[in-house]
Amino acid sequence: MNINENVLSGRITLKMLRYFYAVSQCMHFGQAAAQLNISKSPLSAQIKELESVLDVILFERTTRHVQLTDVGVLLKQECALLFDMFSDSINKVAKAGRAIDNTINIGLMSSIFWLGFGAVLREFKRRHPQYTFNFIELSPQKQKQALLEHRIDLGLARFADTRNIYPLSEQRLYAEPMCVLVSDEHPLKMKPSLSLGDLISEEFVFINRTNSASTDMIIERLVDCGFYPKVAQEVVEPTTLMAVVATSTLVSIVPQSYRQHQWQDVCFIPLNETISADIYALYDNRNDRESVNAFLAEIPTLLSLQNTN
Repeated sequence: MNINENVLSGRITLKMLRYFYAVSQCMHFGQAAAQLNISKSPLSAQIKELESVLDVILFERTTRHVQLTDVGVLLKQECALLFDMFSDSINKVAKAGRAIDNTINIGLMSSIFWLGFGAVLREFKRRHPQYTFNFIELSPQKQKQALLEHRIDLGLARFADTRNIYPLSEQRLYAEPMCVLVSDEHPLKMKPSLSLGDLISEEFVFINRTNSASTDMIIERLVDCGFYPKVAQEVVEPTTLMAVVATSTLVSIVPQSYRQHQWQDVCFIPLNETISADIYALYDNRNDRESVNAFLAEIPTLLSLQNTN
C-alpha cells in the first residue's frame, strides 16, 4: 500500500499529524500532551503509528531529551504548510457560504452600540432586506486576525486600533472626540471643559491595553503634555469602567458617545485637546463582496443622520 492509499484509507490522519506537530513545537511529550488535553500514552501511540506507516523515525528519544530527525524536521515544515492550506480551504468554503446566503459577519466590541449603531443597522436592513448580520464580539486585535483568516467580513474599532493593520484596510465611519469622565462627586465635575494638563494630579482607570489600543494612545498624549499618568486600575469592559468612576475618585478619558447611555453618578466634561475616538470599519479589500461594499458606502451617512437627530 503506497502513501496515498494510506491517507485515503485513514491510516494517516490529521490527528496523527496534529499530535506530531504539537511535540515537534515544544520538543516534550508531556507538554504536548497537556496542550492537546490528552495523556502521554495515546500521544506516543499515534506518533509510533505514524512512524510505522511512513517507515521512518521522526524523533530521537532518550530519557531526558527529544530531538527531531532530519525527516522529522521536514515533516514539521510540511505540516505547517498543510495546516495553513487546510485552514485556508475551510475558510474559503465558509466565506463562499456567507456570500451565497448574503450574511455579513461583523466583529465588534459591544460599546460600539452606545453610538446608536443598532438603529443604523436596522435602517440598513430596511434598505437591504436581502442581507443578514452576524455579530461576533471580538477585541480589535482579534478582529484583525479574524479578518485575515476570513472568519469575519468586517471589523468595527476605534481610531487607535487602525494603526499598523497592513495588509488590511480601514474606512472611517464616524468622527468622534474623547472627553473626560469623572464621578458626580469629583471636584472637577463643575468644570465646563478640561485640558490634559488639568489631570496631572489625578489617578486613572482605563480599558485594558490588550483589549484596546486607545489606552496606549491616551497615555502617549498625556506624556506629550509632560506627565505619565497614575494608572490605578485597568478593566476589561466599558461598563466596569463606568462603575469604577461612578464609585471612586478615579477619572478616565472615554469616547463622547458613552454619554448617550444615560449613565448615573458620572459627569462627561469636554476636552480642550482633540483625541480621536473615531469609529472605523476594518476590512480586507482583497475580498470583494457586494454586501460589504454596500455597507461601507451607506453606513457613514446613516451614522451621521442618526447622531444629528
